[in-house]
Amino acid sequence: MRVYQMPTGIKGFQRGRVVSAETRLKISLSKQKHCVKFNCDYCGKENEERQSHYKKKIRHFCNIKCYGLYRKHKMPFYEQHSYKGVRQIGESKQVYHRNYCKSHPENIARLKAKRYATEKNAIGYHSPQEWHDLKLKFNNCCAMCKLDKPLTKDHIIPLSKGGNDFIDNIQPLCNSCNSRKSNKIIHEHPHLLEAKQ
Repeated sequence: MRVYQMPTGIKGFQRGRVVSAETRLKISLSKQKHCVKFNCDYCGKENEERQSHYKKKIRHFCNIKCYGLYRKHKMPFYEQHSYKGVRQIGESKQVYHRNYCKSHPENIARLKAKRYATEKNAIGYHSPQEWHDLKLKFNNCCAMCKLDKPLTKDHIIPLSKGGNDFIDNIQPLCNSCNSRKSNKIIHEHPHLLEAKQ
């Protein structure tokens, strides 16, 4: 067997270079030295892993399939992602989400509106604080009927007609006014923009 000598000034292995048996033995011994043998926490199969990787994990699995099956069948209830300190044993995983939706309706509405804007490829973004400030400018009243009702976001130029999602393109309307406006562009009511100027 031909053994090539490493050229000076070049680090690492060369492509096509044949490694001597002695070097191969050293490499395998160093790998064994830094590897930890363990039994898979799901199937019990013996496996090995680098020491640095082994130390980072609480549980050790031979492959991703065993990890998935462990999470499904053996993982303790309080360690599951959907537990979060609010779920009870026997309840479905959607309970936390359902409770969150009831207690944070504004956050859910904001996320739905953001998703809708993304689907329509609308540019821009407005923060919850900007929306709060805009409602204060209109004295928490509908911009169209001037009544103190629960407000919804309305895009002056609708997203379906190429409008953006910046706060300049948004006005607070009550549900009934927003439904009546539909996807029309309201420009014949200059009083809608008074508070913004």
